[in-house]
Amino acid sequence: MERLSAQEVLQLYDQQLQNAQIIQQRIIPKTDTFDSSCYSFYSYLKPFRRVGGDFYDFKVFDDDSVSLILADAVGHGIDAAMITSMIKLIYSYSLRILDNQKSPSKLMAEIDTEIEETLGFSFFSVFSVCFNPNKNELYWSNAGHPPGIIISKDEGIISLNASLPLIGMHSMVNNSGYVDHVNNFKPGDKFLLFTDGLIEAKNDKGEPYTFQRLLNLIEDYKDSSIEVLCRLIINDNKEFSASTEANDDICLLGIEYDS
Repeated sequence: MERLSAQEVLQLYDQQLQNAQIIQQRIIPKTDTFDSSCYSFYSYLKPFRRVGGDFYDFKVFDDDSVSLILADAVGHGIDAAMITSMIKLIYSYSLRILDNQKSPSKLMAEIDTEIEETLGFSFFSVFSVCFNPNKNELYWSNAGHPPGIIISKDEGIISLNASLPLIGMHSMVNNSGYVDHVNNFKPGDKFLLFTDGLIEAKNDKGEPYTFQRLLNLIEDYKDSSIEVLCRLIINDNKEFSASTEANDDICLLGIEYDS
């Protein structure tokens, strides 16, 4: 068999990378596919490389409730992208089970079990949330992910911090059972999710963007629509890190309960 030249190997790798990019773009839903009579949705996803380890998905049910998941796989590139494909399949399959549709913790447990049995030592953070407009509540579970943020008209800004280890580590940690947390989520309220690439982006002095800077910006523009608020965050983050090269994927999601 004739050996490939170095140039041919590079071309083959580039083609495989293009194919992986196309596949990942197809399995991550676009903002305009979010069809809800209760909520507005915004999404921004920028891989550090052509493919990445940040992944989100959602499902709007007939009763107007919404399941949303955001995951951040350890690593970058094709290997991380392959893990996101697995998460997509497990998430879609798990939502066929009625209990998982209303319980982020049960959904999280299903994903963790499948990942540990199938992939072994593969780790990623996950934030899983379910919005229930009939009760004006949201239920959430956070496995090693940056905090979700509720912007409540009645209760102010609320951080939903991690209470569980990364997916893939659950079997190594004792007393870490999955639990649903619940918060009020009423008309006019907003919710933000993001990956750590957002708050860890650095300026030319090596300083990170930080969670506190994000909170300060949210406080200043909390009355803006979810789309305007998210765009302000992304623009501020880009300006902050404009003179440096990105070293991680960035994803930002926002949901607003329409009043």
